[in-house]
Amino acid sequence: MSLAGSLKQFHSERADTVNRNIGHVRPSSAAPARTSTPKPAATPASSNGGEKRSHDTAFNPGESKVVGREMISQVTAAITYLQEKSPAVVTWDRITSFLSLPQDLKKNEPNIKRALQTNPRAQYLPKSESGNGKESFKYRPLHPVTNGEELRKYLSTLDTAKGVPVRELKDGWADCTGTIDRLENEGHILVSRNKKDNTPRIVWADSPSYHVTNPTAGSQQVGKVDPDFVDYWCKIKLPANENDIRNELERAGLTPTSAVKEVKKIDNSKKNRKRAEKKNAKKTNVHMAGILKDYSNRKAGGK
Repeated sequence: MSLAGSLKQFHSERADTVNRNIGHVRPSSAAPARTSTPKPAATPASSNGGEKRSHDTAFNPGESKVVGREMISQVTAAITYLQEKSPAVVTWDRITSFLSLPQDLKKNEPNIKRALQTNPRAQYLPKSESGNGKESFKYRPLHPVTNGEELRKYLSTLDTAKGVPVRELKDGWADCTGTIDRLENEGHILVSRNKKDNTPRIVWADSPSYHVTNPTAGSQQVGKVDPDFVDYWCKIKLPANENDIRNELERAGLTPTSAVKEVKKIDNSKKNRKRAEKKNAKKTNVHMAGILKDYSNRKAGGK
């Protein structure tokens, strides 16, 4: 057979084989088309007037978090605005005008109002109590003090001797320093001051009746003192030198501040103790027993 005849026979046999195998090939199963999960229909409002969260809101809370942060920022800005206007009463309309919410956030105004009503730094005043016929708010400072008369009354009602820090008074009364200086000079309050700049730090209640002389008028008499007490006080004479003062204090059973304190000596010397050899201690360098010398039989400090 010629070469051309052999090639023709090969192609014929190959075609027959392909035709026989086509019938036995497993049919390819077509992959089902992917279909998106249908979104549930909008749930109508419940009978009690509430509105349920949608599917997207429940499983994608990112948008609600952003809205929550925005509302917190608006409430904080409103509190700062009330503090700046303190002690004035601010209407709710003025607060919303100050916040200048965009149109898409106007729906959050009722939530902001409820947040302000429950905020400890804001006082809600209904129409009947606001004095202007509108719903209003007022800043609530750490201490209910905005002038000198209120400060005197407030200090007299405190049942502790801790005093009131001036930095807390400035929370609702920013320019209180001048009034504090005046009340101190008049003897109505006691003031402790910072050493660095002499600014008031803490205030306590006081009364001019407790003073024998006016603090700012030198020897001007203010309080009434028994003449016998004044005479007895003037007759008391201090010793001429410090040694006599110390002797008088010691004679009265008092310890003077200039007394020499006894310093107790502490013996820090350590006693030499012989360390007991552990019975089951692991011995090292056993492999060098023939090279190293054994000094275990010598006492400590011996030659």
